[in-house]
Amino acid sequence: KFGKNHINPSHLIANTLPSSFTAENLPNIKIIKASPIPVHYRTVRDVVPRFLFPQPQDKTTVTRSYPPRIPTSLFQDLLDAGPMMEDRPRFDFVLHIGMAAPREYFTMETCAHRGRYLGKDEAGETMEGDTLWQDLYKAPEILRPGFDAEDVWRRWKSELTGVDVRPSSDAGRYLCDFIYYTSLVEYWRKDPKAMAPVMFLHVPGKIEDYDIEMGRKVALGLIGAMVASTRRT
Repeated sequence: KFGKNHINPSHLIANTLPSSFTAENLPNIKIIKASPIPVHYRTVRDVVPRFLFPQPQDKTTVTRSYPPRIPTSLFQDLLDAGPMMEDRPRFDFVLHIGMAAPREYFTMETCAHRGRYLGKDEAGETMEGDTLWQDLYKAPEILRPGFDAEDVWRRWKSELTGVDVRPSSDAGRYLCDFIYYTSLVEYWRKDPKAMAPVMFLHVPGKIEDYDIEMGRKVALGLIGAMVASTRRT
């Protein structure tokens, strides 16, 4: 569930993605899918850093104080893979997928915002007055992924003839924008000059089989464009 939408197409699309795929002039790309994260600001802030980077407190059992508890499966595949260095990212690339129900097109979000999250989450909470990122990390108001967004968009669009895909600088100031910033700030605080390999894909709110299959093609196209863009000479 996401707001008034009882079925979130972003979850359906993510579930259709293969464990790996190949694209022209690219190596085999392995995809690791996470369980959906509850629409709850504080849970996002707690879970996402641990998902992106190994943390000292990682254990084989994961629970949270806010119901529903985060499924252990969200971390289990990562934990089973063995120990990693604490400050080394778990992934080469990260793609978040969320729903933007009013839109009739697909968007790659080019930035995320630090504050002004005033919409209530599923627990009835907002982040009004929260200044943790500003005060503790001294993080900037806006963070952007490390990709050349124009290059990624052009590559993405060229692979999807007849599909309306667009860049966007407005991820919505709700959970999508919040989870995007949460990911970007984790890379930023490790090294502000390093490339943050994170992208957010917004999909329309349609849930018919055709729409989900189209979303699958769009997501795979964007992943391929992200990888290709970073490999160009």
